[in-house]
Amino acid sequence: MRGFLKFDSTKNLIRNSLKGFSQVMLMNNAISGGLILLGIILHSPFLGLMALLSSMVGTLTGKYCGGDKIAVSQGIYGFNSILSGIAVMLFLQNDWNWLIALFAAVAAALLMVFLSEFLAKRNILLLTFPFIFVTWISLFAAYRFDALHINPSFVTSSPANWNLPVEGKPNFLLGLIKGVGEVFIIDSLWAGSLILIALFVAGWRFGVYAIIGTFVSWLTAYSLGVDVELLDLGLYNYNAVLTMIAVGLMFDEKNNYFPLMGIFAAAMTVPIAAGMDLILNPNGLPVLTSPFIISTWLFLAMRKTIPRFESQIIDKQ
Repeated sequence: MRGFLKFDSTKNLIRNSLKGFSQVMLMNNAISGGLILLGIILHSPFLGLMALLSSMVGTLTGKYCGGDKIAVSQGIYGFNSILSGIAVMLFLQNDWNWLIALFAAVAAALLMVFLSEFLAKRNILLLTFPFIFVTWISLFAAYRFDALHINPSFVTSSPANWNLPVEGKPNFLLGLIKGVGEVFIIDSLWAGSLILIALFVAGWRFGVYAIIGTFVSWLTAYSLGVDVELLDLGLYNYNAVLTMIAVGLMFDEKNNYFPLMGIFAAAMTVPIAAGMDLILNPNGLPVLTSPFIISTWLFLAMRKTIPRFESQIIDKQ
């Protein structure tokens, strides 16, 4: 009986950890999570292993540190841990990188536990804030401590030295596939393709909304004259994909209608990303998913405020 329970617990841990991968894309589907993990493994087996361990560590942290049981079963405490673990593995270079990545995964999960209830009472979604906070703190620490080293391929520069090659025609399909991969900070056609498939496996709306979000951000960025190379890499698309799914689908109280608010929110991630890059890049920090958080918070707050404003006008009349 004990052996069966141990096997059952391990099986639940693996399933919940796989759901953590899908939760990055705002889904709750272990199969989709498995496809996303496979995409990461095809890009880098070791990075895929560390992503899985980060998800498992985050899930266990949520389970044994006071996290909500339903949230644990849905992989909620794994997705910020996955992103934090991957970020540390990519941005830092150290013999003990894997240990730092797991520590970052624990820290992200603890932030989820501590902040979730506090923000839920104020109707504020936590989203990927723990991932951003942990990653930025890790980078700040690396800039100040000799024991930690920044990966030399992670280069920052002053905006004064930027010369943007705006000429050329961007490739929408390339931007779409690489854009969904960049959610996991990965530049890989394999990973991007499997993540896109995973979205459709979870539900056709997830896949369609990801395509709409990419098209909206692609069109907005190109119209504003952004760097075509960055557009093809999906760096202006991944925040729009997440925002489109969040505002247009997952947290849309009127999702029977055309997701107009989601489209506006997805388009807004482009100037927000440009502005955040201008602020953060000289300080040695990547933008990550901060435009997704800012745009989603802004539009969800706006959607709650507008009905109140309209009702006040009606009452006065």
